[in-house]
Amino acid sequence: MFNKLNWNIVVPVVFIVLAVAASSWLLREKPTMGRGERATPPVLVEVEAAEFGRFPLTVKALGKVTARELVDLQPQVDGRVEWLDYDLSVGATVEKGQPLLRIEQEPYQLALQTARSTLAERRAELQQEQGQRQVAKEEFALLGSTLPEADRALVLREPQLAAARARADSAEAQVNLAQRDLRLTKLSAPFNALIVERAVDIGDRVAPGTSLYTLAGADRFQVEVEVPAGQLSLLDSPGAEVRIRGSQWPHNQYRSGRFVRVIPVLEEQGRLARVLVELDDPLGMTNTAQPKLLLNDLARVEITGRADGQQVRIPMTALQDGDVVWIVKDGRIHIQPVKIAHLTDVHAVLASGLQGGESLIVTRLTSVTEGMPVRTTADAGAKPKRPRPENGQPARGDKDVPKTQGERG
Repeated sequence: MFNKLNWNIVVPVVFIVLAVAASSWLLREKPTMGRGERATPPVLVEVEAAEFGRFPLTVKALGKVTARELVDLQPQVDGRVEWLDYDLSVGATVEKGQPLLRIEQEPYQLALQTARSTLAERRAELQQEQGQRQVAKEEFALLGSTLPEADRALVLREPQLAAARARADSAEAQVNLAQRDLRLTKLSAPFNALIVERAVDIGDRVAPGTSLYTLAGADRFQVEVEVPAGQLSLLDSPGAEVRIRGSQWPHNQYRSGRFVRVIPVLEEQGRLARVLVELDDPLGMTNTAQPKLLLNDLARVEITGRADGQQVRIPMTALQDGDVVWIVKDGRIHIQPVKIAHLTDVHAVLASGLQGGESLIVTRLTSVTEGMPVRTTADAGAKPKRPRPENGQPARGDKDVPKTQGERG
């Protein structure tokens, strides 16, 4: 029977059957991998330490620059303007006593000359009356008669002498008045000033009440700013430091001002208090190297008052939801509420909640729970030291270090 089989056909068929059987067994017995639970690594965060110390209150505000003295210069005599300094126009600065303009002087010179002539006449009349009184006094003494007091004054020409003296005094007053009017024909700066406006020209007829110049005092400018009323106690102190910056100045440039007073009037809407500060020599008349503060500018003012004892200061980025911080302790988050005393641009000074030295998270996290594990950038940046075998041989992968002469020996 076996001799009748065609082995050329049987052998391949057998191999095919065995291959199919082996494949079926492998498919039934294929190894499987179980999916284990995957552990989530702790979140990487940045931390900064809370500072403990004395942190003075600094308030920043904007205020309009105004002049402490602002006057309209008007003449006290009338006349025609015969001279003025055209170089001293709007924007120019003048020193105290510097001439600005002159009113025609000839009428006042003539009035002074007339007053002096009248005074000379009145003084001559007084001398004559004094001589006549002396003669009357001598004659009365020769007569030796006794008269009532009223009659005696008439005999001695006392009323005539008093009238002569009054006329002389009046003439002297007229001279002084004429001298004053002549002096007032020259107008000069009453103080170091900035010329804000000029409203006169040569040939104009001026009189008392005519505004000629508007002058702003250049010795100091004032800035009035609004601050929270609750912070006045820390700002109104003798050692308050004031920094003033003009709107056109570089960001890092400022000038030191002076705290003047608290204006005891609260704003009705915002309930803010007003504080007045001053800057000496704002136009650099004394020191030209100083930057100039422009009148009517919107200046930035920083007032640093006193510190309210020992406090804790934290970065603004560590403040979460306005009154909460996240403390990292032993690799876990602790949520701590805090109370804020005052804020600056980059820090928050606390009234309570922290003791100082705590590690605070400054990274923004979307979801935080109490006790949540975290790792800090400081811990993540530390590289672990590679252990060395106990036999002292370098570990696999270490570079061979050349031996010293002593080791080779």
